[in-house]
Amino acid sequence: MQTAYAQALWKIIENGANPRSAVKTLCQALNARGRLGLLPKIARAFSLLAARDEAQNAVVLKIARASDEKNALKEANGLLKDAAIKTDDVKINIDENLIGGWRLEGLELLHDASYRRQLLDIYERVSDG
Repeated sequence: MQTAYAQALWKIIENGANPRSAVKTLCQALNARGRLGLLPKIARAFSLLAARDEAQNAVVLKIARASDEKNALKEANGLLKDAAIKTDDVKINIDENLIGGWRLEGLELLHDASYRRQLLDIYERVSDG
């Protein structure tokens, strides 16, 4: 039940309603029905919806070290322009599994410019010959 309330609240806010007034209206409706105790559960469900939405709409640039950020953004700039994504909208994550290079993921986009991918490409070319 709390998920249905959270989804309804999400849609109302997504359609342009003021979040503060939407929550206030929800509280009044819950209070009128004697279900104000659901509010913490609705808040948790709403947080999960927000996290899921952020994960689906996020563009992540994974790098090996913080010092690689500037170079990776410079190299990925062409891909970002082609996808109409602003560099300010890109979330930078340090991935300890990368030994070097970078990976750009999100919005049905994946570009792997990691050292691992490059080494695998070389290995495949050498072993096929």
